[in-house]
Amino acid sequence: MHELWASASYEPHLLSLPFAFAPVAMLVCIAFAIVMRGMPALRGWLLAHCVALLPYAITIMMMPSTLSQRAAEQWFRFGASFIPLAAASGTCFQLILAKKFRRYRTLALLAVASAGAWIVIGSTTDAAVTGVRMLDAGFWYANTGRWAWLALLHTMAISIPGFIMLGRAAHVAKAKDERRQLRLALIASLTTYAGLVDVGLAYGIGVFPIGWLLSGIGSLLILRALVVEDLLRVRAIDTAAPLIVALLSSTVLLAWVGISLLGPSAAWWGIVLTTGLCFVGVRTAASAIALMSRGARRNEGPLDRLLGQLVTRARGETEAPAIARLAIDVVGLGVGEPPEILLASSEDWGWSKPDGTRVADAAAPDPLLAPWLAEQRGAVWRGDESIPVDLAPMVEQFFEAQQARAVVPVASHDELLALVVIPAKFRRLFGRALEFVERVAERFAEALIHARMARRAADAAALARDVELAAMVQRDLLPARDPKVYGNITVVGSWRPATRCAGDFWNAYPLADGRVLVAIGDVTGHGVASAMVTAAAIGACDTWVRRGKVELVQLAPVLDAAVRRVGGGKLAMTCFLAILDPAAGELAYISCGHTAPYLCRWNPEGKIDLLALVGRGNPLGTGLTAAPKVQKKPLQPGDVITFYTDGVVDAVDPSGKPFGDRRLQLLLKRLDRPRLAAATVHDLVQANLTAHRSGRALADDETVVVAQLS
Repeated sequence: MHELWASASYEPHLLSLPFAFAPVAMLVCIAFAIVMRGMPALRGWLLAHCVALLPYAITIMMMPSTLSQRAAEQWFRFGASFIPLAAASGTCFQLILAKKFRRYRTLALLAVASAGAWIVIGSTTDAAVTGVRMLDAGFWYANTGRWAWLALLHTMAISIPGFIMLGRAAHVAKAKDERRQLRLALIASLTTYAGLVDVGLAYGIGVFPIGWLLSGIGSLLILRALVVEDLLRVRAIDTAAPLIVALLSSTVLLAWVGISLLGPSAAWWGIVLTTGLCFVGVRTAASAIALMSRGARRNEGPLDRLLGQLVTRARGETEAPAIARLAIDVVGLGVGEPPEILLASSEDWGWSKPDGTRVADAAAPDPLLAPWLAEQRGAVWRGDESIPVDLAPMVEQFFEAQQARAVVPVASHDELLALVVIPAKFRRLFGRALEFVERVAERFAEALIHARMARRAADAAALARDVELAAMVQRDLLPARDPKVYGNITVVGSWRPATRCAGDFWNAYPLADGRVLVAIGDVTGHGVASAMVTAAAIGACDTWVRRGKVELVQLAPVLDAAVRRVGGGKLAMTCFLAILDPAAGELAYISCGHTAPYLCRWNPEGKIDLLALVGRGNPLGTGLTAAPKVQKKPLQPGDVITFYTDGVVDAVDPSGKPFGDRRLQLLLKRLDRPRLAAATVHDLVQANLTAHRSGRALADDETVVVAQLS
């Protein structure tokens, strides 16, 4: 082995420069595999494959500059011994691309182990390489050993399954982009493995090696799949890989010149020292150039650039699912594994995944939990002691249903927009990784709000009519503020318009069989257009009630038709309809995208039990594909039901902080007097709203209705 490192065995030759193409191409792939984030298994096997190919590529590069026959033989033994390992690691890379690695993991690892044995056998014996000969081109090349055929057969045996699996995956992949990526990866692998053609030269067939060229081209094709086709999403990471390659290439070239000046008689320590000084010089020069060009700019890392990618790419999206998929990709690249994201529906209390799949009610956050989550800034961990006692069971149920370790709320002010769910299989996040996920959640919320504002601006532009001539008519249609008593049911309500014409309405109707119908709704926007829709809804409701027996399942389509006819399909209305039946002790209701009222009930301990009356249904005016489902709850004497529109919880104080669902919940929970009158509850809510706004003008219509069974 002394011959291998002796400086007298080498003399730099220009013919080595073309052969340097293959090692440089492989170093580029190695650099990218090192600095990329995410998909660690795929990156790991790609790195192993390129590293295993590198010794043979370096061997070919060194041959024109190698004077000693003994040194050339040692180089070939060492380089050729890694070829089976390159085949085995390449097969693992192909199996992961084909999504078959887990199925054949044991066989793949056995192939890697057996290939590793050839490193020892090939580099220490003449089993694969026996001597070298000088080619007519003027450099050394290996002669095959007596067991070279076995090494070649072994290499082919462990390579073929990977090509079969990758070829089949490239053929059957459903997505067009995925098929293109897999086919390019297959072509790159075939080109690299075509370098085995040099085995023929070792047996005396041919005059010049071309395997180095094919391996280099194959490495560049892999690099193209990485960068151009975004095989591992490398474009969203950073520019570290090209800088590393440039640094190493510059060092090698400078060291080559320095060693040439030293001459063939230079000692080994002189070569090492020269190479080290060249690296230090290149690194210092690169640092100085970067410092001068950067100036006072902030030094951004890859995680900062990932956040920038999220913001930039989200600007062109107007739909929440598309923005959520971007956030999943960014978190996956930043911390190594993609999270789950649940999106809150803007139409009802439901939740969905970015692919449109509806989340089952049992696996979704409880409606009472959402306001508290919206107030949190940062990750909420399972079992955290800061979780309120009354919400702890709901939090635990949600975490159990989602198999989550933590959730990061995505909120704007007091509104919960989405949840970033960290699965239990995640390692616990600390430091910069946790901070990164929380910053992604903040940018995600901003992107969702931006998309929502863009949609609302487009809707507002389409509603060009805003004349307030219907204000007086609308006030006459709505009930007065005085309490209305229908048997043992008392109803008190009021509305405060943000403009002269409001989009809110409410009414209470005594029915012939002792029941009472309470209706409350909120039309999109303000002005005369919204007022006309509310008038149509009130008129339709009045007419239907006069016809006789009223059933909610029949009333909803009637209101939908009225809103659709007057709104022309441009205006929608959320609506909540409830029938209180004292005789049956029952409350029946349907919700068409409306905010959930709260039922307050005093328990034997003298405290308030709060129940959100959640219903599923689309807003009216868009055409009901199916009648909303009627929900039923037991009704007891003393129960108080508080109905409201979203203008109540969206009311903001002078600092811009909204009143919020959570504040309303806590206000109702503090009711401490049994048989509290409906009028008192109504006035208490309105007084707190007024105090919260502190003189600030209404941003939206506010309607509050309280019904009580005495």
